[in-house]
Amino acid sequence: MMRKKGKMPNSISSDDYKTEYGNRSGLTVPRDAIHKGDRVLIIDDLVATGGTLSSAISLVKMLEGTVVECACVVELKMFIDPPADSGLPSRTKLFQDLGHSDVPVWGLISEDVLTNEASLPEGYVDDGEEH
Repeated sequence: MMRKKGKMPNSISSDDYKTEYGNRSGLTVPRDAIHKGDRVLIIDDLVATGGTLSSAISLVKMLEGTVVECACVVELKMFIDPPADSGLPSRTKLFQDLGHSDVPVWGLISEDVLTNEASLPEGYVDDGEEH
């Protein structure tokens, strides 16, 4: 388990990082949690710009582990590789700059699901029964 700096005793910390919300202090992990050669799956609730994931990946690599994948419940795909003139940060560029391009990111759902409007067929009547 990784936590914010100052929340975990006897831990090692990553460098500070940036997110879509601003600058953050690094993440920490117990000193004996990851060993050389360990294969690690990083799980997060949401990935947008990739700041938190990149900090977690850097921490695992610093401890000589290998991140096999990052799995997220929600992935905001608009940050993967936005047009240069959009003003949005690029997760692809961040991962390239930090040497994390080899780490796949998997999202259970994307913002598409969050913005889709549900509709019922014309004439639908709820009969109160489960179908």
